[in-house]
Amino acid sequence: MAQEETQATAVAAPEPGPIALLFRETLPDVQFEIGQSPIDEVLTIQRDDFLRVMEAAKNDERLAFDFLRCLSGVDWLTQLETVYHFYSFKRHHSVALKVRCPYEDPHLPTVSHLWQTANWHERETHELYGIVFDGHPDLRPLLTEEGLGYFIMRKSHPLADIEEWQEDYLKTIEEAKTQMAAAGGEAPPVDERAAKIVLAQKKAAVIKQVRDQARAKGLSPEDEKAAVQDALKKFDEESASGGATAEAPPAAAAPAGPPADSRAAKIALAQKKAALITKTREEARAKGLSPEGERQAVAEALKAFAEGRGG
Repeated sequence: MAQEETQATAVAAPEPGPIALLFRETLPDVQFEIGQSPIDEVLTIQRDDFLRVMEAAKNDERLAFDFLRCLSGVDWLTQLETVYHFYSFKRHHSVALKVRCPYEDPHLPTVSHLWQTANWHERETHELYGIVFDGHPDLRPLLTEEGLGYFIMRKSHPLADIEEWQEDYLKTIEEAKTQMAAAGGEAPPVDERAAKIVLAQKKAAVIKQVRDQARAKGLSPEDEKAAVQDALKKFDEESASGGATAEAPPAAAAPAGPPADSRAAKIALAQKKAALITKTREEARAKGLSPEGERQAVAEALKAFAEGRGG
């Protein structure tokens, strides 16, 4: 029986295609896990072999992958994966290369010195998944606020539960409104998560409106950010004092101290970290530190923050 299972496994394992064979010929001491996507051969490599494989993919004449089509991240909960899609105009072949790194050590070498398109691809992947591309010249975010404090495409970020159920709860709200109109009475209470979603949407509308106004006035990025922060502060104050609409009633005032809800606690912690990051970066730039020195200063500040909270 064991022999039959072994044979079945051997038959099921994909055979290396022509691109995999080229990589094996070029790097005979590197282990490749073979796979296949609907478009390309897929090769998964170990992080320790990553830079060697990438340099060979670009520079070896048998491979000659001169075009990085795209780069993306994947969250596997215990590991983070980066996927690189390549094409060779010289050899007219393509491949997808995958590499994983641990959640607690999400570091990979940059390949922006090999393919210029990797510069922005790595910046985007860093801000969305928190993967650090060591040696990258500038990992500032492209899409989100600098110093956000968490990574919005990770499955573990503080608002993941809200996003996961957003569609169902918005449907619940619409059904409640329909029932109210039909009965001529008041709508049933809206679930707390649905209320959070509505509140988040209102904040997003405030941010968009203030940004549009700031850009119409020609304000600098720093002034625009300050205007957004002032508008959000005013929005929070009005919500806390009862200025929010009945559709999204403000929560009862909580006693001083850490929030009881674990998600709220995570968000509060992320906001504190974001404020610390922003402050440290501004101080580092005022001192004229290099990007590497700035990153080191932020890392030390975050470490001191964690130690001050008891780890």
